[in-house]
Amino acid sequence: MNRWGVGELAALASAVGWAGTSTALARLGGRYDAPVLSALRLLAATPLLIVFLMMDGGFATLGLDDAPIPVLIMVLSGLVGYGIGDTAYIRSLATVGIQRMAPTTTALWVAMSAVGGIVLLGEPFTWSLVVGGVAVVAGCAVLMARAVAPLGTIGRPAASTLQVVIAVTVVAAAWAAATLMLAGGREELSTAAAGAIRIPTGGLVIAAVTMTAARGNIRHRLPQGRDLALIVVVGILGTGIGSWLYIFAIAEAGASKAVILNATSPLMAIPLAMFFLHERPTRRIAAGTALCVLGTLVVIAG
Repeated sequence: MNRWGVGELAALASAVGWAGTSTALARLGGRYDAPVLSALRLLAATPLLIVFLMMDGGFATLGLDDAPIPVLIMVLSGLVGYGIGDTAYIRSLATVGIQRMAPTTTALWVAMSAVGGIVLLGEPFTWSLVVGGVAVVAGCAVLMARAVAPLGTIGRPAASTLQVVIAVTVVAAAWAAATLMLAGGREELSTAAAGAIRIPTGGLVIAAVTMTAARGNIRHRLPQGRDLALIVVVGILGTGIGSWLYIFAIAEAGASKAVILNATSPLMAIPLAMFFLHERPTRRIAAGTALCVLGTLVVIAG
């Protein structure tokens, strides 16, 4: 495939996974601590990533003896992307709301990662990438305005403008840094190897920090029943398979293109939020959706 390559399709598939993950986390974020949810979904995805690694050749493919630097970079990428980025994102969903948080963080992440991919990693500059990227970012920006009341803010104040700006900047910067480390520092590591390093590292570190901070009371903060089942499913499908697809997309399509295509996740998250979180559609959402679709087609066609 020259135009609709497997890398581009993987990026879009990972966007679908992240849209479902965001919707589920928005629903659970008002009831449970963000670090707890972040650690649980990463740990739930870990066995699947280990299976992928075994199918790819086992732990010998990590190359710890010959080339430990890429492994260390993948560890750092996992800590920054999951430990800081995803945890801050989950924490903000309850007070900011998915219709504001998802598009704004995505737009800023796209801008940072695309520019970083071209400037730092020497990825090719194309006008289709610029036009498509601008359309996606514009669509995300349009989608963010006038959000419904965030889930979980009943009985407590929603986030202020300054808090929203800080949250969006921290999340986007962490995601962009993790993406550029993944694209530039992976070297000979396979998709399975990179995923098997990043996700378990993030999950274990977040879990260790959370348990230390909880001082033995962590069991009372864990999801129960259907909520626990939901976070496990989200971990396996959205985080496990979705992250594998995202790493594969970066390897096949490049960081700039993979990020822009993955940035269509708000396009899928908004309808899910309407259905599962009872958020109402608006003309602004329709306009933003159209821009996202147009940008995606331009990037792929280029």
